[in-house]
Amino acid sequence: MKTDEKTNVPRVRIAVLGNMNVGKSALTVRYLTRRFIGEYRSNTDLLYKQTVTLDNGVLDVEIVDISAENENDFPVEQIQWADACLIVYSITDRASYEYAQRSLGELRQLQNSPSAYLIGNKADLDHLREVQETEGATLAASHAIGFCEVSVADNSPALYKAFDRLLVESRARPVKPRKFSVSKMFGTLIGNNGTRQPSTAVSQGTVVPCHKGELHKSRVMKRRQAFTATASL
Repeated sequence: MKTDEKTNVPRVRIAVLGNMNVGKSALTVRYLTRRFIGEYRSNTDLLYKQTVTLDNGVLDVEIVDISAENENDFPVEQIQWADACLIVYSITDRASYEYAQRSLGELRQLQNSPSAYLIGNKADLDHLREVQETEGATLAASHAIGFCEVSVADNSPALYKAFDRLLVESRARPVKPRKFSVSKMFGTLIGNNGTRQPSTAVSQGTVVPCHKGELHKSRVMKRRQAFTATASL
């Protein structure tokens, strides 16, 4: 966690990691806007920015929704950029749970690794369940991290508690050095009608998928150009 030099508001960065089609983007948008948009298409990472208010004050939050197009590559640079990592799997997809297992193993190997939280999404589809809740709880316990099952579609309260917990923990941690320099970050956020929409201001900030070059080089924001492909939130 660091403080924005211009506004003096603490800034926390979260990486959301999971296999394809587990609902990472829907989960992120649900947290930031309290709205649900069910269909997303993105073949690269997306960066969301928002100002949120917690009980202990205001935070500038940046959330990177990491693309899982190549599930064999662990996104080391994005994880090292983050203060915290939210790892998501679908309870209806055993392979996504195994991806989460591997990711937590990789995370453990990193020096100065971010704090983490495990989420099992799509709890509303219990009739299609392939991963038992006890398996998620056991996996999280083995890494000494938090865990919950949620339904982004049903607006589970636990979803907000998971994000808030990571933000509070990250705010309390000392600032860590970051060396993150990536040249491209393009993605398209698609609403249910499949059309592109202008970015939309929401309470306390704006949620906009941004060009990857906006991520920090070392620890300084170099550019603030947002690319235009966003969905109505």
